[in-house]
Amino acid sequence: MRGGAGGSLVAEAEARARGAADVLSGFFGKLHRADATAKGARRDLVSEADLASQRYLLEHIPAGDDVLSEEGASRSTGAARTWVIDPLDGTINFLHGLPNWCVSIGVVERGALAAGAVCAPELRQIYTAAAGQGAFCNGERVFVSKTGDIGDSILATGLAYRRNELPDHNMDNITTLGFACADLRRMGAAAIDLSYVASGRIDGFWELHLNAWDVAAGILLVREAGGRVTDFRGSEKLEDVLSGSHVLASNGPLHEQIRSRLAPLRGL
Repeated sequence: MRGGAGGSLVAEAEARARGAADVLSGFFGKLHRADATAKGARRDLVSEADLASQRYLLEHIPAGDDVLSEEGASRSTGAARTWVIDPLDGTINFLHGLPNWCVSIGVVERGALAAGAVCAPELRQIYTAAAGQGAFCNGERVFVSKTGDIGDSILATGLAYRRNELPDHNMDNITTLGFACADLRRMGAAAIDLSYVASGRIDGFWELHLNAWDVAAGILLVREAGGRVTDFRGSEKLEDVLSGSHVLASNGPLHEQIRSRLAPLRGL
């Protein structure tokens, strides 16, 4: 049961994520890569759908709350509550007609993650969590997996848009962990990766060069499902993991088995 202030807040996050997902669904299958614009790196795209979803969210977030958003519409006034939003995580998937895309909303209140929602309409999944109240998928409680040996694990990762230019490009980790685990997955949307760790669909996820809007909801989901989230150095502090610079999420038992195999950071 989700009650009290946390329950009310996660209900708000869920409603806004569903509403934004409905906006995106109106564009899905109609927009393509040629309809998008590069934001800097050639692979980092923004589309009309991203912006429409963001407009919806900004219209439905209380004016007195702060916002941190991927598409540059943030506001910072020192409010006690900040909505950390990714209006469309998995833009490239979306533009190619692939189903792995979502809306991700995390809520930070007085310096702590209070609520999160990840809505993936093409997968027919909505993940929600409130601090201290567990993690849920489509209203059913979820938990991380019990896999204890990395050799039996399914892991997921991603690649930075500017990987050709960055010393911490992740290709070495993919090779090392690809040999160590049972298999690797590349979803193309970090919020879905983290949701899958929380629900036990995969056992662990690592990535570099993400941002707060990619991971805010997912961090809370994994922790509320019984898992562990740190940066690559092992810090569990919110400011370290929420930056998204380098993040590792796991079921817990596998955490150090994964972290000990990650290449030393060179530029972060």
